[in-house]
Parts: sequence; C-alpha cells; structure tokens
Amino acid sequence: MSGRTSTLLLAVLLAAPAAIGACKNVTVIPGTEVPDTPDNREIVQVLERFRGAFVRQDPALILATAHPTYYDESGTDDPSDDIVFEELGQTLQRRIAQIESVRFTIEYLDIFIRRDRATVHVWIDASFRMKPILGDDGLPRFTARVVPKQDYAKFELIREGDSWLLTKGI
Repeated sequence: MSGRTSTLLLAVLLAAPAAIGACKNVTVIPGTEVPDTPDNREIVQVLERFRGAFVRQDPALILATAHPTYYDESGTDDPSDDIVFEELGQTLQRRIAQIESVRFTIEYLDIFIRRDRATVHVWIDASFRMKPILGDDGLPRFTARVVPKQDYAKFELIREGDSWLLTKGI
C-alpha cells in the first residue's frame, strides 16, 4: 500500500466514528426514530389525532383528519371496495358501529416529504373487540370476537395551508 493510500485510509477510518456519532445527535420525536422537524411533528400529531379518534370510536373526528381528495383502494385490485372521501363518513360510521372496543398503537418508522406530499410508514398493533352480529330473528349469527391487526401500513398526506391531512390509509 502506498503512503498516500494508507494516509487516505487512516483519515477515512478516523472520520467514520465521528460521522456515525453525528447521526446519533439528530433529535427525534419522543417515542419514535423520526427526526424532530416541524413538518414531521405536525404529521405525527395528525396521525395521533386519527388514532385517538379511532380509539374513542368517533367517526366525525376521524373524518376531520381526511382531505377532500381522500382515495383508498383498500389494498385490493377490486374497485368495488375502493373508498372515496364522499363515502368515507358513512363507511366509518358503519364500521365503528360494529366495534365494541379498540386497542390501537402506531409505531412511526419513517416519514418522507416531497413538497406538499408526505408518506408515513408505520407498524400498527391493534385489536378490535367486535359486537355480536344478530340475525333478523334477534339471535346471534356471529358471536362477539376479537380481531387482531399487526402489520406494516402506509399513510399518505397532503399539506393544506399550514396543516397536513390524510389522502390515503384510514
């Protein structure tokens, strides 16, 4: 190895711990690994309002976190289960009416912002205690049950003025 190459290698090796240490000095939003910036903080607050409204089973508060351009394919290629903003309120009311109680946590993994759009990757850990479904005769067709949900999810948001609203992911 030449003197110049070994000097360059030594400089890189000495700089590496400082560069790694600098990454650890980034302030993050408490309870997350997401850098603490005004936009990231606002986005997490919107998603926490959504999560809290879901736990309180309040479809109007959930709807208040959505943008009028909200559109979601529900994770399928079947257009019959797509949800648009105009139908979101009724869909939320119908689904929440079936729920007896909710446990719902969100772990924020990362946030990507490009101009007025944001994508948030999260880990959802939730369970829903569903009410029994009664038949026309008043007898239970399905008993009460707990439905767990543990999965990665993605929310999309748009900046509207000074705030962020969901366009996908509810």
